Amino acid sequence: MGDFIQEVFPPELPIILLRLILAFCAGAIMGIERERYAKKSQRQKVAGFRTYSLVCFGSCLFGLASIYGFQSGGANEDPGRVAAQVVTGMGFLGAGAIMKFNGRVEGLTTAAGMWVASAIGLLFSAGMYVTAIVASFFAYLALDFHRLFPGLFQYFRSEQYEDDEVEKEEKIFVSKVKRIKRKRRMEEE
Repeated sequence: MGDFIQEVFPPELPIILLRLILAFCAGAIMGIERERYAKKSQRQKVAGFRTYSLVCFGSCLFGLASIYGFQSGGANEDPGRVAAQVVTGMGFLGAGAIMKFNGRVEGLTTAAGMWVASAIGLLFSAGMYVTAIVASFFAYLALDFHRLFPGLFQYFRSEQYEDDEVEKEEKIFVSKVKRIKRKRRMEEE
């Protein structure tokens, strides 16, 4: 009976739970920032709280499984192999987040953010708390830089804004021309 209890509640359980909680919180903070950005920029769908917290938490789970789950006779088989597969999986997930519309590439920040969130999850699973927390801070800083330092890159932001406005006006103009052409065709018939 004692072996069963130790099997269900191993001595490492508090450490494992701490690592999972920290990974979830780090991903959640990144995701909340992304949702706030999406709301501010009026984007309809964005990878946010759920996506980032699951990516970071899931990466931590994989890391913990590779560290604690595949031990045979006290010797750990190569835990780096699972981490390498997490990186590969994140590559596929990130590639799905990147889209190209009318010569513009969207989703790069989302893909990069999810990639970093998975790395942070792996850091927490390895017990590298300070490194993971510092990485989380820098990831948050990179994602929220425009709000934290609004005037720093104002020139670049205003130029991009003007490009976006011109593109929006062009689309409106083209749709009006198409509508007029359709209306004329209908009148001719």
